[in-house]
Amino acid sequence: MKLPSKTVWLVFFIHTLIIFTSYLLADKLPSHPPTGFLDESLYPMPPTMEKLVKWDAHWYTHVAGHGYDAKSIVFFPFLIMILKFLSILGLHIAFAGLLVCNAFAFLSFWIMDLTLRLDFSEEQVRNSLLSYALLPTSLFLNSIYTESIFITFSLLCIYFTRKGQWWYGGVAGAFATLTRNLGIFLVIFLLYEFFKKTPQYAKPSFTLIALLLPPIALSCFMLYNLYLLGDPIAFVNSQQGWGRYFELPWHNIWANIPLTASNNPYSQPGIALDTFLVISSIIALFSLTFLPSFKSPTSYLLIGWLWLLIPLCSTASGLPLYSMSRFILPIFPLYLFFGQLPSRIIYCWLFLSGSTLLLCSALFMNWYWIG
Repeated sequence: MKLPSKTVWLVFFIHTLIIFTSYLLADKLPSHPPTGFLDESLYPMPPTMEKLVKWDAHWYTHVAGHGYDAKSIVFFPFLIMILKFLSILGLHIAFAGLLVCNAFAFLSFWIMDLTLRLDFSEEQVRNSLLSYALLPTSLFLNSIYTESIFITFSLLCIYFTRKGQWWYGGVAGAFATLTRNLGIFLVIFLLYEFFKKTPQYAKPSFTLIALLLPPIALSCFMLYNLYLLGDPIAFVNSQQGWGRYFELPWHNIWANIPLTASNNPYSQPGIALDTFLVISSIIALFSLTFLPSFKSPTSYLLIGWLWLLIPLCSTASGLPLYSMSRFILPIFPLYLFFGQLPSRIIYCWLFLSGSTLLLCSALFMNWYWIG
């Protein structure tokens, strides 16, 4: 693997500069009282860390420090295991989380750069990386969330698989699956790429075991669910405790639109972001799939559509597109769409998106709901 390119360093610097600026801006904005679950064991916590430790970050640190229960089992274990290990070594658990997630944030830019260069030009890769760096919800790369880890391992799976390094790809896919439930769909990518590159007359090989590592990883977590709670799919069934239930995607989009302009301070700007980014993502994936002026490997589109449509089927009362603006962040084919837009359009998009990221990051640091 090549060392990070100048493009990676530049784009990561731009992203970090915006997050740092929002860190200063947050003190100028009205703040909310803490909302949702708080991990009291984190306090007292230095204000420099506290600004970035909000919402689900408290759940990850709490589970790492106190273990799973029937409600928290929805959080997949990879980040939690890392936090537990580093806390045993003596690190403050919030510091450990910020350190790990920000390190993976940089790695995600590097691996995305390597992966996209397999098919696209320098300019297209740069614009794709910028659209990722400036997405309004890319702030979650810098908090204690699984986004940065999940994106990194998913892209590693894709990069190694495209290079024909099946075992490395399978292991990376397994780690992605232990990080987020959507990682299991990487097995579809692995199998697609394998059978596309393997002659029809070839006999099944030992390599197929490597491709099944993601479902094996998920099976291990299911066994833990069974051991702890007596239910191998407790991580699915416990979603009801979070108010989630199944609904068709178009119903959830339609139900969210009237809420987009609401002034509810406890769900904005998250609801508006959900509507805007979901519609933008559908347009982007549709364009990549059907318009000849845009190109993307078919296997990328399979992952992109699955990672969009599966979460779109999960809704909650009051939040029809529950956290979709955050779930969209790992859908890397979207950035290929932006990377292939004409220069005038992409620069307008980047300005709008970067400005929104600045504001949303500052609001997130003041306990506003972003995603």
